[in-house]
Amino acid sequence: MKITDILTQKMTQCDLPGGSKKRVLENLSAFVTDQLGGNTEQADTLFHNLVARERLGSTGIGEGVAIPHCRVSGFNRIHGCLIKLEDPVDFGALDDQPVDLIFALIVPEEQNDEHLATLARIAGIMQNDQSRQSLRQCNNNEELFNTALQLERRA
Repeated sequence: MKITDILTQKMTQCDLPGGSKKRVLENLSAFVTDQLGGNTEQADTLFHNLVARERLGSTGIGEGVAIPHCRVSGFNRIHGCLIKLEDPVDFGALDDQPVDLIFALIVPEEQNDEHLATLARIAGIMQNDQSRQSLRQCNNNEELFNTALQLERRA
């Protein structure tokens, strides 16, 4: 599955505040739920699912990138959310570098194969030095979204 299949401009956020991994996941959960028309209860569920996934091992893949992901009931398709953090945060990444780029995946419980393929595609794009540099140079949501689409086309 391509980024263009799961990411929309409204699910792209430049300069999301953070401060800590937990706060980033809270803000991410609230943002995603708000964009998808959900409620506080759904935001709490998403947050708890993301935290549960992080307990299994950090989704920080290195070079300032994290790909938090989880399965959630009530969704009929995979949703992606691209975030450039206001300030880098410690995410427990493999290389101990703070994270400033996040591509989150919210996946329906039954879509395991698509989930893994999408995760691999995103990781491949985000592990490219030029891709990360391009995303970090973005100054607003629209720029961030359009850059992600361009990176998808090059991949």
